[in-house]
Amino acid sequence: MLEFANDYHSNSAGQVEVEIIAQITDYTDDVFTDRNSYLSQGIQIQLNANNYSPITGAGEDGRPVRLSEEDERLSEDTFVINQFSLVVSDRIALNRSLPDIRKHQCRTKTYLPSSELPTTSVIIVYHNEAFSTLMRTVMSVIQRSPRENLKEIILVDDFSTRTFLKVELEKFVAQLGTRIKIIRANERVGLIRARLMGANEAEGDVLTFLDSHCECTKGWMEPLLARIKENRKAVVCPVIDIINDRTFAYQKSIELFRGGFNWNLQFRWYALPSEMIKSRSDDPTKPIISPTMAGGLFSIDRKYFEEIGTYDHEMDIWVEILPCSHVGHVFRRTSPHDFPGRKSGTILNSNLLRVAEVWMDEWKFHFYRTAPQAYKMRGTVDVSDRVELRKRLHCKSFKWFLDNVWKDHFLPQPGSAFGRVVHSRSQIGGMNGCLHWTVPLGESMRVAAMHNCSAPDSFDRTEISHSTSRNCLVARTGEPGSKQTSIMMARCTLGFDLWQLWLFTDEGQMKTDDHLCLSAYQPIQEPRNWKIQLKECGQYESEYWDYNFHRKSFYHRESGLCLDQPFEDPNDYHALHVLKPTLSRCTRGELNQKQKPLTRSKKENKKQEFVLKNVKKNQ
Repeated sequence: MLEFANDYHSNSAGQVEVEIIAQITDYTDDVFTDRNSYLSQGIQIQLNANNYSPITGAGEDGRPVRLSEEDERLSEDTFVINQFSLVVSDRIALNRSLPDIRKHQCRTKTYLPSSELPTTSVIIVYHNEAFSTLMRTVMSVIQRSPRENLKEIILVDDFSTRTFLKVELEKFVAQLGTRIKIIRANERVGLIRARLMGANEAEGDVLTFLDSHCECTKGWMEPLLARIKENRKAVVCPVIDIINDRTFAYQKSIELFRGGFNWNLQFRWYALPSEMIKSRSDDPTKPIISPTMAGGLFSIDRKYFEEIGTYDHEMDIWVEILPCSHVGHVFRRTSPHDFPGRKSGTILNSNLLRVAEVWMDEWKFHFYRTAPQAYKMRGTVDVSDRVELRKRLHCKSFKWFLDNVWKDHFLPQPGSAFGRVVHSRSQIGGMNGCLHWTVPLGESMRVAAMHNCSAPDSFDRTEISHSTSRNCLVARTGEPGSKQTSIMMARCTLGFDLWQLWLFTDEGQMKTDDHLCLSAYQPIQEPRNWKIQLKECGQYESEYWDYNFHRKSFYHRESGLCLDQPFEDPNDYHALHVLKPTLSRCTRGELNQKQKPLTRSKKENKKQEFVLKNVKKNQ
């Protein structure tokens, strides 16, 4: 018998009949169809076991759960099943309390009465989800949503094989006193098609999509429904808070971020530009205009969803962010599931190719530069129906999107150079090198190994090259908003990798795919010793550079110094050879009226040579 750790009373007396929309023909007990099949027999038994056994007080108010040494070992052993601590999740009550993390202005903000707001169908897709996380998602929706506006909860089972997600689940949700539909697919259909199955059965005015490992906080639904009441064409998202994958601690996210994407269409969170932050100072509850969204958690008017063509049903894996709506999400480092018969890389490339071919117009070739595997798939993916939909709806061009929705984007523009910063004239140990930045991951630094600099044959390659060491500028990024970045000179990796690519704008900024700019600063302890750094681009004077084709040098405008590379040992061929780039007085003659030339040996002069090789500016 499943029980709640806290006192809980259903919203209505008695049981509610659970509506099963599509029943799979056979409840198979086969648990060896996913990537957990290599686990030991003892752990495989855990796949079909529902070990939900809450401990009073565990995880309450969003606090972390600490395990005993024995439970910690069990947690580590079973972590791979769901890619989060199943042991911790099973210790926490399904209706645990969470802090009210909304701003004061949000707590006092008034909305229309529930009777005047639209109703919503909450759609949750799951595949072999843990019982405790799935039901905690459901319970948080029931507990923290206005009863009058919650039309129904629709659970879409994407062909789960866990036995506790079948009859046991049906019996459990029947006692919750809320209308719940369970839709079961008779084969794996993927997230998008599963969500469409739910949308087809929905009766609410608004569709609200949630992932299967979320927790809704107090007041999460009202802002979403109120905004859609104001504008039925608004696609709205909550602020997505973080639920720790090991301790299940609830952590508030910074609200001053919006969604975007890098050069190969990977979703990224970017800080709001300063002018947008200033415009919100009078009312921090205003919607945040976002170019894109993560896609897992959002609300949309049901009829409008149909009018614009719903999801692209062939995609296997969609905008305003409302700062007064908060939903927690367990962020997993990797997915515990495979998609039968197809590799995850193939699915992802196919999805991104569909976006590029349907929506990006001539800009799609910037994506193909960084995704050669997707480029090779062109011709094998049919997007004709989505192209026809775009024409029928008279959708705007991708250039309009960049000019009006994402004005501060950093995709390559006409007049800008796009490519690598390479140290070009000689080779060390027969290998090329790349200038690269790294971000600490935990206690370690991620550094690229030596490989040849290479690019897809189908694209022209821009290289900004250093003349003596063949070192390239390589980039790696961590969590959005991280300030612990560093930049180095190091050997290149193989392929046209994002961390090796820079955008040198016509204005003089050197940008990465995560909107970080190459800049310089003066340390307080050493005010005369300028240091190079990467930071969020913001049109600061310290971010601007000039490249002199004649002198082959990068000139930093604010400091009046030039990009330099320390001498390296020509006999050092280590695979992780890295150097710290510097700024120093410019060589090879005057760069401006205030800069005096510094006489150096011929060898010293070569340190500041960055040759632009195979340059083809974007036209």
